[in-house]
Amino acid sequence: MIFDKVELDEVTYEVTGQLRIKEDDEVKVIFEDLMFGNTLKDLNSREETIDHLTLKSSEETRYNAEKVKVSHLTIDGKFYHATFK
Repeated sequence: MIFDKVELDEVTYEVTGQLRIKEDDEVKVIFEDLMFGNTLKDLNSREETIDHLTLKSSEETRYNAEKVKVSHLTIDGKFYHATFK
């Protein structure tokens, strides 16, 4: 599924990417936004819990979760790959 907006706690990012729901407690996203990538990198390094994460496409909610963490973050060329659990 494609998303074009991410709400991370109280901040909204205009980020286009792909969403893959792997299991009930795990979602993987691919995107290329540097600012959002740096935010996730910081959250991952501090092992901080995200209180509220919402991924939307044209204002339609594609994924919504509470109390998740960035469990994995890699950069492949210009694309970020992030896993939330």
